[in-house]
Amino acid sequence: MSEPWDDDDRIGIPRPGATPPTPVTSGTASAVIEEPTPSLEEPALRPGDAGLGRPAQVPREIAVLTDADRRKLRDAEETQLQRDLAEAEELLASDPAAPWAGWFAGPLAGALLLGTAGALGLFLYSQALSILANLAVQPPAIAYPGYVALGVFGLAVLASVVRLGLLYARLALNRQVRIRGLEELQSRTRLRWLAAAKSQEAKARLEEYIRTFPIDTDKDRKSLAKVGVTPALAAELNAVRVELLDPAKFASTGEWFARFRDGFQAKLDTAAEARISYWSNRAMLVTAVSPNGLVDSLSTTYFGFAMLADLCRVYNLRAGRTGTAVLLGRVFFNAYLAGQLNDFEKLAEEQYDHLFEQGMQVVGIGVSANVATKFLGKVGAKATTGYLNRVMIARLGRYSCRLLRPVTKD
Repeated sequence: MSEPWDDDDRIGIPRPGATPPTPVTSGTASAVIEEPTPSLEEPALRPGDAGLGRPAQVPREIAVLTDADRRKLRDAEETQLQRDLAEAEELLASDPAAPWAGWFAGPLAGALLLGTAGALGLFLYSQALSILANLAVQPPAIAYPGYVALGVFGLAVLASVVRLGLLYARLALNRQVRIRGLEELQSRTRLRWLAAAKSQEAKARLEEYIRTFPIDTDKDRKSLAKVGVTPALAAELNAVRVELLDPAKFASTGEWFARFRDGFQAKLDTAAEARISYWSNRAMLVTAVSPNGLVDSLSTTYFGFAMLADLCRVYNLRAGRTGTAVLLGRVFFNAYLAGQLNDFEKLAEEQYDHLFEQGMQVVGIGVSANVATKFLGKVGAKATTGYLNRVMIARLGRYSCRLLRPVTKD
């Protein structure tokens, strides 16, 4: 019994074990059902594949590329390359001072600086006129020491500004390396070549940074010791620097970046945090005992500029143009706010008076309670304003460290 007839037999698809088709003769004409013969123009088919429904694999028109075609291909490749470079720069070179603002960062920072400087200048001018008018009606035994104290405060602020300016002019600009941006480039197949090039460029820049870091001579180490980098810490930095400059120590740039951030930069972060605590604590003590808002503003300005100079010396770098404008704007804003805390201090003093008065009534103290509550209220209000100034100086210091680090911390 023969096999049942099916569609494969009708359309002529051969099956394993089947006999090849035979010619069918009808009169003088003959029709032969056979497999398509592979030609030179089409690729050979696999065994058992008739090629039914398959489109032609050879283009209809074949022509040699002309010079115009090659020029178009080169232009397309160059355009794509420029897009890749722009994308890489956007990932790696965003300004740490204001990454959210893009090209608006510079004008916004400049406007912030001018606004805060103007507000601080008007406040200091009005306060200075008020103090000078009060000193003019005082007896000479009080007026002359007041003039001397006011001049000392002004010279101290001017000295801190000049010191920061001279140091800023000598330091190199910080071109911060974003490790996260490099890792993101590595994850994109078409940009891996660019990630490798940017990684090598960043590594070379950091190698130059640690090679020129001032810890070689006794003068350099003494200068660093003044800002919290002790001789023991300088020796550790030197040991890590020798390790980082040895090309046989690390198998990849990722390991090198990790060692730089954890072994070298982390030690600088520790010294910078110590300087932030040093200046913020002094700002708290001075503003807590200052008699008026002018002294608060001048002392806060002095501590802000002095702390910025120490942090720049610790990292041996300075911020960019936008970062510098933002830092100066924050220094002026902190000084202006410190001078305006007198109104808050009076409100806090009233609240503390009420609180201590209620507490003494609860414990049954009635003798001299009014004098004690006034004293405690004054001390509590002064301590509160001093602590607020400490918080502002500490926030300024940590923001400065974020701009001065050679490698981003995230």
